[in-house]
Amino acid sequence: MTSKERRVWTGSAVVSSIIAAAISFTVVKGLTRSAYTATVDERLTKVVNELKPALPKKIDELTTLIDVWHVGKQVTYLYEIDLGGRQIPSNFVTVARNAIVPRVCGSDMKYLVNDGVTYVYRYNLHGGLQAGEFTVTASDCT
Repeated sequence: MTSKERRVWTGSAVVSSIIAAAISFTVVKGLTRSAYTATVDERLTKVVNELKPALPKKIDELTTLIDVWHVGKQVTYLYEIDLGGRQIPSNFVTVARNAIVPRVCGSDMKYLVNDGVTYVYRYNLHGGLQAGEFTVTASDCT
Protein backbone atom coordinates (compact mmCIF):
# COMPACT_ATOMS: atom_id res chain seq x y z
CA MET A 1 0.00 0.00 0.00
CA THR A 2 1.45 3.36 -0.99
CA SER A 3 1.51 6.28 1.43
CA LYS A 4 -1.21 7.99 -0.63
CA GLU A 5 -3.42 4.86 -0.47
CA ARG A 6 -2.73 4.65 3.27
CA ARG A 7 -3.85 8.27 3.77
CA VAL A 8 -6.99 7.70 1.69
CA TRP A 9 -7.81 4.45 3.52
CA THR A 10 -7.18 5.96 6.98
CA GLY A 11 -9.34 8.95 6.06
CA SER A 12 -12.10 6.64 4.78
CA ALA A 13 -11.97 4.56 7.94
CA VAL A 14 -12.29 7.63 10.15
CA VAL A 15 -15.16 9.02 8.07
CA SER A 16 -16.88 5.63 8.19
CA SER A 17 -16.48 5.49 11.96
CA ILE A 18 -17.87 8.96 12.41
CA ILE A 19 -20.82 8.25 10.12
CA ALA A 20 -21.47 4.97 11.90
CA ALA A 21 -21.41 6.71 15.25
CA ALA A 22 -23.73 9.40 13.89
CA ILE A 23 -26.40 6.77 13.29
CA SER A 24 -26.40 5.93 16.97
CA PHE A 25 -26.41 9.65 17.88
CA THR A 26 -29.51 10.21 15.74
CA VAL A 27 -31.44 7.47 17.49
CA VAL A 28 -30.28 8.50 20.96
CA LYS A 29 -31.16 12.16 20.43
CA GLY A 30 -34.41 12.90 22.19
CA LEU A 31 -34.37 9.72 24.25
CA THR A 32 -32.05 11.17 26.82
CA ARG A 33 -33.42 14.57 27.78
CA SER A 34 -37.10 13.82 27.37
CA ALA A 35 -37.05 10.38 28.91
CA TYR A 36 -35.86 11.10 32.44
CA THR A 37 -38.77 9.15 33.85
CA ALA A 38 -37.74 6.02 31.93
CA THR A 39 -35.11 3.76 33.42
CA VAL A 40 -31.73 3.45 31.74
CA ASP A 41 -32.68 -0.07 30.66
CA GLU A 42 -35.90 1.20 29.06
CA ARG A 43 -34.04 3.93 27.20
CA LEU A 44 -31.38 1.51 25.93
CA THR A 45 -33.99 -1.04 24.91
CA LYS A 46 -35.74 1.67 22.91
CA VAL A 47 -32.50 2.66 21.15
CA VAL A 48 -31.71 -0.95 20.25
CA ASN A 49 -35.28 -1.67 19.13
CA GLU A 50 -35.26 1.38 16.85
CA LEU A 51 -31.95 0.46 15.22
CA LYS A 52 -32.34 -3.32 14.79
CA PRO A 53 -35.09 -3.40 12.12
CA ALA A 54 -32.86 -1.43 9.73
CA LEU A 55 -29.85 -3.77 10.12
CA PRO A 56 -27.62 -4.61 8.46
CA LYS A 57 -27.17 -1.02 7.32
CA LYS A 58 -24.53 -0.05 4.79
CA ILE A 59 -22.76 3.04 6.10
CA ASP A 60 -20.44 3.54 3.13
CA GLU A 61 -18.52 1.45 0.61
CA LEU A 62 -16.37 -0.07 3.38
CA THR A 63 -18.51 -0.18 6.51
CA THR A 64 -21.77 -1.91 7.47
CA LEU A 65 -23.50 -1.72 10.85
CA ILE A 66 -24.28 -5.39 11.44
CA ASP A 67 -25.81 -5.49 14.91
CA VAL A 68 -26.49 -3.53 18.07
CA TRP A 69 -27.40 -4.87 21.49
CA HIS A 70 -27.26 -3.99 25.13
CA VAL A 71 -26.61 -6.00 28.26
CA GLY A 72 -27.19 -4.07 31.42
CA LYS A 73 -25.67 -0.64 30.88
CA GLN A 74 -23.39 -1.65 28.00
CA VAL A 75 -24.40 -0.95 24.41
CA THR A 76 -22.39 -2.68 21.69
CA TYR A 77 -22.33 -1.62 18.05
CA LEU A 78 -20.91 -4.26 15.70
CA TYR A 79 -19.56 -3.05 12.37
CA GLU A 80 -18.12 -5.01 9.48
CA ILE A 81 -15.38 -3.51 7.35
CA ASP A 82 -14.87 -4.90 3.85
CA LEU A 83 -11.38 -3.91 2.77
CA GLY A 84 -11.41 -5.77 -0.51
CA GLY A 85 -8.16 -7.51 0.39
CA ARG A 86 -6.37 -4.44 1.74
CA GLN A 87 -4.77 -4.44 5.18
CA ILE A 88 -6.31 -2.39 7.97
CA PRO A 89 -4.00 0.37 9.23
CA SER A 90 -2.35 -0.45 12.55
CA ASN A 91 -3.66 2.81 14.05
CA PHE A 92 -7.29 2.27 12.98
CA VAL A 93 -8.70 1.82 16.50
CA THR A 94 -6.80 4.83 17.85
CA VAL A 95 -7.92 7.05 14.98
CA ALA A 96 -11.53 5.86 15.19
CA ARG A 97 -11.63 6.26 18.98
CA ASN A 98 -10.14 9.75 18.79
CA ALA A 99 -12.85 10.71 16.30
CA ILE A 100 -15.80 9.12 18.12
CA VAL A 101 -15.16 9.95 21.80
CA PRO A 102 -15.63 13.71 21.33
CA ARG A 103 -18.82 13.04 19.36
CA VAL A 104 -20.24 10.85 22.14
CA CYS A 105 -19.20 13.26 24.89
CA GLY A 106 -20.45 16.28 22.94
CA SER A 107 -23.86 14.83 22.10
CA ASP A 108 -26.99 13.75 23.93
CA MET A 109 -25.28 10.37 24.43
CA LYS A 110 -23.35 11.98 27.30
CA TYR A 111 -26.53 11.92 29.41
CA LEU A 112 -26.63 8.14 29.17
CA VAL A 113 -22.87 7.93 29.74
CA ASN A 114 -23.34 10.03 32.88
CA ASP A 115 -25.97 7.46 33.96
CA GLY A 116 -23.28 4.77 33.76
CA VAL A 117 -23.83 3.56 30.19
CA THR A 118 -20.77 2.41 28.26
CA TYR A 119 -20.61 2.19 24.48
CA VAL A 120 -18.55 -0.51 22.79
CA TYR A 121 -17.63 0.00 19.15
CA ARG A 122 -16.54 -3.33 17.67
CA TYR A 123 -15.17 -3.65 14.14
CA ASN A 124 -14.83 -6.97 12.33
CA LEU A 125 -13.29 -7.58 8.95
CA HIS A 126 -15.42 -9.18 6.25
CA GLY A 127 -15.25 -12.85 7.14
CA GLY A 128 -15.48 -12.36 10.90
CA LEU A 129 -11.94 -11.60 12.04
CA GLN A 130 -11.90 -8.86 14.66
CA ALA A 131 -10.27 -5.63 13.47
CA GLY A 132 -10.51 -3.91 16.85
CA GLU A 133 -12.80 -2.38 19.40
CA PHE A 134 -12.91 0.35 21.97
CA THR A 135 -15.20 1.45 24.77
CA VAL A 136 -16.44 4.93 25.63
CA THR A 137 -17.21 5.50 29.31
CA ALA A 138 -17.96 8.42 31.61
CA SER A 139 -14.25 8.84 32.37
CA ASP A 140 -13.72 9.69 28.68
CA CYS A 141 -16.17 12.57 28.98
CA THR A 142 -14.70 14.38 31.97
